[in-house]
Amino acid sequence: MLRIFLCGILLQYALLINATGLYSVVGPGTLRSNSKYNVAVSVHKADGPSQIKVSLNGPSYNETKQIELLPMSTQNVEFEVPKLASGNYNLTAEGLSGVVFKNSTKLNYADNKPSVFLQTDKATYKPADLVQFRILFLDENTRPARIEKPVSVIITDGAQNRIKQLSDVKLTKGVYSGELQLSEQPVLGNWQISVSVNGENTETKSFMVDKYVLPKFEVIVDTPKDVVIADKVIKATIRAKYTYGKPVKGKATVSMEQNNGYYYFMDHETDGNKQEKTIDVDGKGHVEFDINRIAHRVAYLPPIKLFAVVTEELTGIKQNATATVTLHQQRYKMEAFESPGNFESGKSFIYQVVVKNVDGSPVTSSTKNVTIGFDNSYTFYNEPTPARINFEAPVNKSGIATFNVTLPESENRFYHIFASFDGSQNSIGTISSFKPSRVSGEPLKIQVNTKKPKLGERVSFDVASIEELPYFVYTIVARGNIILTDYVDVPKGRKTYTVKFTPTFSMVPEATIYVHYILNNDLHFEEKTISFEKEFSNSIDISAPTNAKPSEEVELRIQTDADSFVGLLGVDQSVLLLKSGNDLNQDDIFNSLKKYDTSTPRIQGYGRYPGQTSGVVTLTNANYPYSSGILYETDDLIQVYYSTVEESIPFDEVDSISISSSTEIELVRTNFAEVWIWTTSGNGSVGEDGLTLTKKIPDTVTSWVVTGFSLNPTSGIALTKSPSKIRVFQPFFVSTNLPYSVKRGEVIAIPVVIFNYLDKNLDADVVMDNSDQEYEFTEATNEVLEKAIDEVRRVKRVTIPANSGKSVSFMIRPKNVGFTTLKITATSALAGDTIHQKLKVEPEGVTQFENRAVFINLKDQPEVSQSLEAEIPSEVVPQSEFIEFSVVGDLLGPTLQNLDNLVRMPYGCGEQNMVNFVPNILVLKYLEVTGRKLPSVESKARKFLEIGYQRELTYKHDDGSYSAFGKSDASGSTWLTAYVMRSFHQAGTYTDIDPKVITAGLDFLVSKQKESGEFPEVGKLFDNANQNPLSLTSFVLLAFFENHELITKYQSAIEKAVRYVAEEADKTDDQYSLAISAVALQLAKHPDAEKVIAKLESVSRNENGQMWWSKAPESTGENGRIFHWKPRSNDVEITSYVLLALLEKDTAEKALPIIKWLISQRNSNGGFSSTQDTVIGLQALTKFAYKTGSGSGTMDIEFASAAESNNTIKVNPENSLVLQTHVLSKTTRKVDFTAKGNGSAMVQLSYRYNLAEKEKKPSFKVTPTVKDTPSQLLVVDICAEYVPLEDADKDKDSNMAVMEIALPSGFVGDADSLDRIQAVDRVKRVETKNSDSTVVVYFDSLTPGDVRCLPVEASKAHAVAKQKPASVSLYDYYDTDRKATEYYQVQSSLCDICEGADCGEGCKKA
Repeated sequence: MLRIFLCGILLQYALLINATGLYSVVGPGTLRSNSKYNVAVSVHKADGPSQIKVSLNGPSYNETKQIELLPMSTQNVEFEVPKLASGNYNLTAEGLSGVVFKNSTKLNYADNKPSVFLQTDKATYKPADLVQFRILFLDENTRPARIEKPVSVIITDGAQNRIKQLSDVKLTKGVYSGELQLSEQPVLGNWQISVSVNGENTETKSFMVDKYVLPKFEVIVDTPKDVVIADKVIKATIRAKYTYGKPVKGKATVSMEQNNGYYYFMDHETDGNKQEKTIDVDGKGHVEFDINRIAHRVAYLPPIKLFAVVTEELTGIKQNATATVTLHQQRYKMEAFESPGNFESGKSFIYQVVVKNVDGSPVTSSTKNVTIGFDNSYTFYNEPTPARINFEAPVNKSGIATFNVTLPESENRFYHIFASFDGSQNSIGTISSFKPSRVSGEPLKIQVNTKKPKLGERVSFDVASIEELPYFVYTIVARGNIILTDYVDVPKGRKTYTVKFTPTFSMVPEATIYVHYILNNDLHFEEKTISFEKEFSNSIDISAPTNAKPSEEVELRIQTDADSFVGLLGVDQSVLLLKSGNDLNQDDIFNSLKKYDTSTPRIQGYGRYPGQTSGVVTLTNANYPYSSGILYETDDLIQVYYSTVEESIPFDEVDSISISSSTEIELVRTNFAEVWIWTTSGNGSVGEDGLTLTKKIPDTVTSWVVTGFSLNPTSGIALTKSPSKIRVFQPFFVSTNLPYSVKRGEVIAIPVVIFNYLDKNLDADVVMDNSDQEYEFTEATNEVLEKAIDEVRRVKRVTIPANSGKSVSFMIRPKNVGFTTLKITATSALAGDTIHQKLKVEPEGVTQFENRAVFINLKDQPEVSQSLEAEIPSEVVPQSEFIEFSVVGDLLGPTLQNLDNLVRMPYGCGEQNMVNFVPNILVLKYLEVTGRKLPSVESKARKFLEIGYQRELTYKHDDGSYSAFGKSDASGSTWLTAYVMRSFHQAGTYTDIDPKVITAGLDFLVSKQKESGEFPEVGKLFDNANQNPLSLTSFVLLAFFENHELITKYQSAIEKAVRYVAEEADKTDDQYSLAISAVALQLAKHPDAEKVIAKLESVSRNENGQMWWSKAPESTGENGRIFHWKPRSNDVEITSYVLLALLEKDTAEKALPIIKWLISQRNSNGGFSSTQDTVIGLQALTKFAYKTGSGSGTMDIEFASAAESNNTIKVNPENSLVLQTHVLSKTTRKVDFTAKGNGSAMVQLSYRYNLAEKEKKPSFKVTPTVKDTPSQLLVVDICAEYVPLEDADKDKDSNMAVMEIALPSGFVGDADSLDRIQAVDRVKRVETKNSDSTVVVYFDSLTPGDVRCLPVEASKAHAVAKQKPASVSLYDYYDTDRKATEYYQVQSSLCDICEGADCGEGCKKA
């Protein structure tokens, strides 16, 4: 054992112990910019008052404070730390008189970064929605943070295009509010808002853009979370309520199965464990499942998943919910409670055990005893051994059993402890014998007495010792600083003393108490973390009425601390049922405070040291036994687990409704907004009386959920504790259930539901008004014919029972693409209601996507004028066009942001040295090509080139070749020599290179060439995974072509090698070799280059407008999704070589899809996953930049079309990374634009349109056959066959093929039938999209002549008839031009969807 002096991290510069003086200086181990730093100085013993200096010193901050301190007292010294430069900082204390010493310790340094939180008004948006967001910046006290650096906000779409960029945004009281208008045809998927301060500390928030229909009601599966097998059943209550609080009537199908995630621990009989029951639901329904047969099958019990689907009786709308139940073999669980980790033989000690139920609650009343057994044989299993020593004790009201234990001397120092209670048993830990010679746990203990410590209420803790307590100093540390410290005198003879303190907000959510004292020159200490209830210092309370009528003016009163900034959000509960997670969250805010924790600088050795838990450093001249020997045991650090508890909001029921007997309809309900309130306090401040907001509530019959936050410069942030809920209701109302969209020309039955929550039956007239002639009414005359009715309005009469609903439907055929307004009124003797709802009508046919891009380079001319044409065929479906004109200034910009990371010092062996040498050349070339000025990067790169050149020459052999370890290698390497020759020539532009060195290297290469022209590898390589004779010979050729001034000298060697490459390229399919040979043949201007490139293009991968090459087979994830691993570096290398080859011959536009892929693969350092990739990748991007003039110019692009007047898009260095988009009119077929200014930009015209006809030359054959089934069900067999167009492919399988089966309007895919499709041979995966209205099937491949048939089933979710034909497309996954589309039609009659008078004589309706 080693006794040492402890001084923070044990660096003692000078130690002068005054024989009569003892001191301790305690400070946080971390020094943080722009924050307070408190130091607790204590004099434990001195002859008189002491003068003590405390100082903080470092590169940018030096401050000293002096205090006078009486013996046996503690004083706090506060420092206001400014903005710090990074570096080493020290805390130094010096006793000048009284107690004399000087002591210092190093501190950790941390920058003070604000916490950033984002809030959006919804989590999912539809196309054309307005996205509203707020960003909050908080400091360590949750107050508005002081932001001195520029804040930037970037919004990217589902394809990672940068759509909006805000730089240097201005905050109001720590908050920024912004918005983004989505276009009508945005990229669907996961969008992201990223916020950064000075380019660092990026916080992101995602939101979905999707086509959705809001749920009208909520389903909850109410079941115990924990169930004991012995109970034999799982009981559940299925609850279904409309968002306005009334019960839903219908059926619930509830299934129970084991939730194994992706892993099957079972045999394949697991399906036998699935049980399903259907029950009636009227607001709620009860169901029970037998778990007996699951229980006995396996030792491991996976969780049980309950899945309930409730189908509303009136409309057939389905809504689902899940719950997870954990099964337990045992009813009780025992845990050690506040029990010692070691014991002394023959001495009695107290051991406590807490008994808990399966849900974690303590067993509060039981007459049974707990038995604990101490076993010193090495067993972890609860098998009693003869040597086990048992003790029994009863359980108290808190579930705790207390044992008085004495253990005998034992050879083994460890005992395993087992506990049993009422048939349940488990291991509860170990205990080891106490050896005085070892470092032991301190004989000091802190016991927190307050059960639930909370803000503002006094908290008490006991300091207890096994010996007499002389005195102690306690220090409370939280959020990286000392909050409270005091010296406590303990009355003589006491072993325990109680301390009381009032917690402040800076201690929430957790603080650590650090207690220490010095006895006989030894330091005694203990630490204990205390968790407080999560509460804010500020508070916000929203008073709102619980009920309102549609369009009523509603008053909200907000109470919060004066001078607060208030932000409010009110959304339809249906929006939250669809997806939540957009709002601010209390747990996130408290969890973010952990980053301010302090930590003790690293301490070598083992055992406990002061500050291990609290993160403080202690300077003292007391001794402390600290072991640097073997660690026998570790102290458990206390962990706090944060669990997110979703608060369930109680529904407000209305018991009685008073109504007037007037039949007058006062209001037309037209405002069905999803967001009602998105408001901040006027000028950003609230007065003493709070804030009153009066706002008209929308017309939706639903509940509105209102939350808010308040941000105060003094008391910090507050969130509403629970949402306010306002129920908008009227006792008689009309509701519709519309799909997201229908196709023009189809007949849809508009389902109208009339709810009557009055206590008497009502007869009502339901009228649909078509005075705007946006659609035509139809009715069925018989199964085949329909009759268009030229009526302005249709009326249906219906009787609605009390407290119930009734549905009727109107059959219409929409005429126009866009939004059609449906005007529906219901009138009865007592009440009435009118709604105007919008139905989205889309064009029929299959969408085609096109993109025309050009690069504008104003390097040599002041302006460029050009035209782009949208080639839309004449047979286009009318009104289906969507045309966008967009500009992005700098495609390669993101690469430049991290160029300095690519500039690095060359080092290592000959190969490694080059790998670090080459990026320096490329960075210099890139800066030159793009015209950027980065002087510091440039000078560093030039310096490194000089060093790298000199280093590489040390690996040169006498024959002019190079190898990894120079002359110690037997021979030079062909590959490395070629690499060095190529790179030296490139470097010659930026540093001095001896031409003789290059000639010697090329001479060596020629001397090794075979007669065939091949350059063989004569040396050894580290990485030769991709090398073969063709790729190596091509690679050597690149070195000769780079040294263009020497080509004539080596003409015959070059010609032989080119011939060899052309012949071999014809014989191989290896993508890597083909890619390099394509570059070599292009540089040689060889006619076969075209052929090689065509071969490569045939195996390219294409997705989302990106193109790349990969030798890796497609990977399928655990959930069956196809995904691409972060590219194997090979993919980037192959793709970059192909790009270099294409740029030799084609325009830059052709390379655009490849550039997009390459840019998306870069890592945050601006490079790729390996250095070789980075070298080739940067080379390709630099060549592209050279061709397109990529750079940050300033230009105005004026554009106009026949249908629109001039518009201008401005490109400048600030917005050069943003994709600026302008939507053009549907009739546009040509856009003329003129670019003026300097620099370069990419201009593109993207358009889509629908075609109703099939592909002219399909590569596949699709045959759909619709089976005869009831009208509610669709069964269609779809057969697929590969029909190669080229003779050469007649015997080859297709690539992976994808079939997209669009279901007819109104139908959705049946989940069970997907499994049957999956079972068909060659089918790799099946999924649905667009709200289950499209089934997507992936085939591994298809063989010519081998027909694969798929059984597709769907059920009718919306009443639609006379549907337009639905398409089935089958296309090659890698070459989407290879495609076949067929249409199938369901024989649907208006008789299927008509009701009552709409059905003509010929409809045989029962």
